[in-house]
Amino acid sequence: MIRRIKLAHEMGYCWGVRRALDIISEAGDPADPVATIGDVIHNPQVVDRLRAGGVDTRETISTAAQAGFQRVAITAHGAGPHMANEASEHGVALLDTTCPLVTKVQRMAQKLVNQGYSIVVYGDSYHPEVKGIIGWSGTTRAYAAKKLEDLPWDGPRGSKDPDAEIPPRKVAIVSQTTKNTDEFLAFCNKLSAWVLPEGGELRICNTICEPTYTRQNALKDLAREVDMILAIGGKKSSNTARLAEVGEQLGVTSYHIERPEDIQWEWLDIDGDVGITAGASTPDDVIASVIDYLVERGFEPPEEGLRDYDPEATPAF
Repeated sequence: MIRRIKLAHEMGYCWGVRRALDIISEAGDPADPVATIGDVIHNPQVVDRLRAGGVDTRETISTAAQAGFQRVAITAHGAGPHMANEASEHGVALLDTTCPLVTKVQRMAQKLVNQGYSIVVYGDSYHPEVKGIIGWSGTTRAYAAKKLEDLPWDGPRGSKDPDAEIPPRKVAIVSQTTKNTDEFLAFCNKLSAWVLPEGGELRICNTICEPTYTRQNALKDLAREVDMILAIGGKKSSNTARLAEVGEQLGVTSYHIERPEDIQWEWLDIDGDVGITAGASTPDDVIASVIDYLVERGFEPPEEGLRDYDPEATPAF
């Protein structure tokens, strides 16, 4: 029996992650280290390598300043406008590695608020990208939600319940850039039933980024050809978690792993092929280490190698 390894045709580092790593790697200096506020990307192997090059991590600007850092950096996920004020207060220089596709969502939220909309950010309320978008919206009328119950409203416009909290007339929705497209659209359909009655207006802005949906679409193609999927990426990586979820939704047993050591022996007791995908913050050498691990355990290596990276390529804005 031949068991093969098959690779998704789009996976691994995205343009925004490469850009952030280029910026922070160039800024790193063991003699004058810079501290990222939170992980610059959600991949522990990369964070460890950066530390050796003079890039450390702190949770806040205050703790970074107390530790003696003269420079701090906003991560690729972005942050709210408070960061610039805090950096100034603590007398440290601020470096910004925010992915421009995230910056686009921040500016869009500002614009929508200025046009009179309340803002719903489809995403994880705890995620730094979502916190940053809400911060830049500059209003108390901005809410993070993944289901209707997360919102401050408990019924549709036109409700006959006198105690019901109904949506305002104008609502706009944007998405965390790394979310599942199908789930975002399903949420929008549910939200429209609450907002649109009695002259309500819902503006839907699909801000899921191109690298995210191309990786999700590539996974859908891969799922037709394999019996198991390994999605490689940091445990904090939202987009890697989404890839594993998409695989499961397509009926293929899928596991989110961070490194080869996470693979359990019983997972490999299959009579078919294993598919590999990876999140947008997963470096090629980590993907290669998983491939090598599987080859050592009897799987045929992929016919094609990891895709070449085009340094001139940029995603659609």
